[in-house]
Amino acid sequence: MNHLYLWAASAGAFIASMTGGLFGVRGLRSKRPLIRFANGFSAGFLISIAIVHLFPESQLEKNYPYALLGFGLFYLIESLTKGTSCADETCQRQHPEKGYLAFAGLSFHSLVDGIAMGFGFGASKDLGVLIALAILVHKTPMGFSLASILLGRGQKVENILRMLFLFSLFTPLGAIMGGYTILANRDYLPLALAFSGGTFLHISISELLPKAHGDDTGREIILYVVLGMATGFLTRLLGH
Repeated sequence: MNHLYLWAASAGAFIASMTGGLFGVRGLRSKRPLIRFANGFSAGFLISIAIVHLFPESQLEKNYPYALLGFGLFYLIESLTKGTSCADETCQRQHPEKGYLAFAGLSFHSLVDGIAMGFGFGASKDLGVLIALAILVHKTPMGFSLASILLGRGQKVENILRMLFLFSLFTPLGAIMGGYTILANRDYLPLALAFSGGTFLHISISELLPKAHGDDTGREIILYVVLGMATGFLTRLLGH
């Protein structure tokens, strides 16, 4: 495992998450086109990475239960936190928990993202880089969403910044956990890749695509998604 790449990707995930959160805190609506592109492109890219990279290397014919587990786990998380993602003026009255449930759900999401990235680097440098790119692209929208939710719940800016900092640490923490776990026992690598593929499919299909299309942005979102899928597929054709 290339430790330098793992640590560099972890630092990049932290920066991307914090950057998106700061956009949200400052209410930079001019960045929304970038957020829409990131959601659409990363959705397509994650689908492609799962299907053409992770599943073929996971011995899916015998490890498919772990792919289903990854998909199902994220479905449960989404179901338990459903209704916590509004960010308008009514949220403060409707959700007295001040957004802590959304913070917990998104933080766990980020932890699993990081674990998947660590698994990728445990398999090979090339696969690790691809997974890291897929994760980095959607870290900024996640940070933006979390900040928007917390603002809508009436959290003070100082508290939001603290929560964003903690949230941004979860992906690096997961990457270190995943990378060094696989380094200690590579027998678990196919299971880990199947699990990661399942989580990627759920993130892209159930989270990123609805967010991308929900902004009513027209046909350019379709282009972004197809571009992401094509990019992931081309990396396979080029032998990475």
